[in-house]
Amino acid sequence: MTNSAKHGVNGRGEGVIRVGLIKDADSFVLYVEDDGPGFEFNAVTNRLSGLALVQGLARQLRGRFEVTRNPARSSLRFA
Repeated sequence: MTNSAKHGVNGRGEGVIRVGLIKDADSFVLYVEDDGPGFEFNAVTNRLSGLALVQGLARQLRGRFEVTRNPARSSLRFA
């Protein structure tokens, strides 16, 4: 959420940030999404310690961390 507030709004003064938890048949998906430009995960993975923390959480939960650009969304799928 911090990255969405900091980078998703990106100096525009306002923006939309959505946080949700969805239950699928056999898993949950926790996501943070904003209306900003998004980012290339591989380009920033070494610079953002917050993403490293989320990746560590995904491993602990035996989950999968995913990033998409359109919409700008980071999600964690776990059972």
